[in-house]
Amino acid sequence: MKRFIAYYGGENNYYNDSDFYTMFVDTKEKKVIKHIWGSTRFGGSVEFPHEYDDVRSDLKEVEKYEELATEYAINDVPRRLGSFDLEEGDVVKVTNPRVRKFKDETFKIEEVRAFKKYGRVISETLIGINETGETIKTSASNVEIVKHGRYKTLRVARRIVVGLSIN
Repeated sequence: MKRFIAYYGGENNYYNDSDFYTMFVDTKEKKVIKHIWGSTRFGGSVEFPHEYDDVRSDLKEVEKYEELATEYAINDVPRRLGSFDLEEGDVVKVTNPRVRKFKDETFKIEEVRAFKKYGRVISETLIGINETGETIKTSASNVEIVKHGRYKTLRVARRIVVGLSIN
């Protein structure tokens, strides 16, 4: 097996132009690579500078390498996104020293309530349940993320795997 495996090909169709790309799994570096090999912006093509196996004609192999690419992309999501908004399913810890009632409590967010003024979010209240079953309500500014929920991570990873933008 070669280091690079081509498992998906696609096109980013912009207003006047299109970019054509191939998605590769780098089995050595454990990452996903998007190689844009052609575009309607210029004539010709850009070769991938490495030898690779192309499994796009075998559906079972494509599924296998898409799973591998998803695994690699999941590990890459926090680096690519930095921090992102808190959402249901995230696990957070109350870290603000001024909060007395739920100080150092860890809980899973069940609901996020946003309070808006003139169309802008000015504060968010997180509602969740801790390990003992007690309901916790606190401001989003009082917590730090412990673990992102699986939903957003998988959604972003899937976009990475098929070569779509993530913002």
